[in-house]
Amino acid sequence: MVATLLRFVGIDLRRMAREAAVTLTLVVFGAFAAILAFVVGLAALYLWLDALLGTFAALGIMGGASALLAIVLFAVAFRRAPRKPGVYAEDALRAAAGLAPASVATLARTADEAAKGITEIVGNGSRQQIIGTIALAALIGLVFGRRS
Repeated sequence: MVATLLRFVGIDLRRMAREAAVTLTLVVFGAFAAILAFVVGLAALYLWLDALLGTFAALGIMGGASALLAIVLFAVAFRRAPRKPGVYAEDALRAAAGLAPASVATLARTADEAAKGITEIVGNGSRQQIIGTIALAALIGLVFGRRS
């Protein structure tokens, strides 16, 4: 039903899903190629050090460099400044506190009225009303999606 409504206003979910799948596949193969290039570069460095200094020295240099890289990455990961709790968390708590006194029956009635109103617009409304309703729903989804 939703896919039909979206197709009515020119949004094709199947095409968008196909494009997202192709993009994700290309990103995965690109990441694999980048990792492969890194490994080949490490192998080339080892072979060069092996020819220049010998096997044990090359292994020691490669092991030491890997350990140093790991220490630096762990230090950066664990020494980052802790994030301050967002303003959004406070807003969510205030909203939850404001909803606490409302009864479940009141919330259910409000949701039913909203659903009936949307059904009325989609069933009997003009094309502009339907597009406006879908656009408003998308805007609300974007606003709430960016807050979380």
